Amino acid sequence: MRLLLLSGWCCLLAACSNDLNDDLSSPPISSDPLLAKVGLIDVLEVDRTLKVDLQYKRPSPISSRPLYAQDFQALLKPATALRLKEANRLVKAHGYRILVWDAYRPPSAQLELWNASGYNDTYVANPHNAPSQHSCGTAVDVTLVTSRGKPVKMPTGFDSVTPEAASHYQHSDPEIARNVRILQSAMRRAGFYPLPAEWWHYIDRDYRQYPETIPLSAVRPRG
Repeated sequence: MRLLLLSGWCCLLAACSNDLNDDLSSPPISSDPLLAKVGLIDVLEVDRTLKVDLQYKRPSPISSRPLYAQDFQALLKPATALRLKEANRLVKAHGYRILVWDAYRPPSAQLELWNASGYNDTYVANPHNAPSQHSCGTAVDVTLVTSRGKPVKMPTGFDSVTPEAASHYQHSDPEIARNVRILQSAMRRAGFYPLPAEWWHYIDRDYRQYPETIPLSAVRPRG
């Protein structure tokens, strides 16, 4: 009986993986012609059950001023957004949803963040050396919330520059440790890998397919 249950579970995982692979072979196209042209899509167009609260619409621990306009959307490469949808499906089994803290970040915002960080490349990618995957639409900052959208216990807040922010940090609080494991497992299974210094930061494993940064002018019409 146990063998049959294990076999059934493995088949279910394989089926889910195949469904994701099928979707990735033909990713969605944004309904916004401007975004479609540059190969980005609003994550909510891919999965309406995601929660979005872009942290750089307000001052953050690193930047003393907002980096985004209030109507700025959470944008990703369509294939990356599909992976995020899959991760969100996986955490729902635990009664959670994924909350997006940051997604596509314009190169101009990345440069401002780099300057505000005091050139700290442990936590902020140096845009003069290599592009941030955020600026390519293949990185996303996420946390967990309940199915009703309420916060749950996680290691730190956004952009924390403490040891507790590391993705491998051993947390003494069992609830925090469990929530981190749930998030990491879902994101890895969906095809992301974590940034060591930041538990919330994940990069699409296929990021090398999208090496070009996308300027803000390409996603927002000039006024």
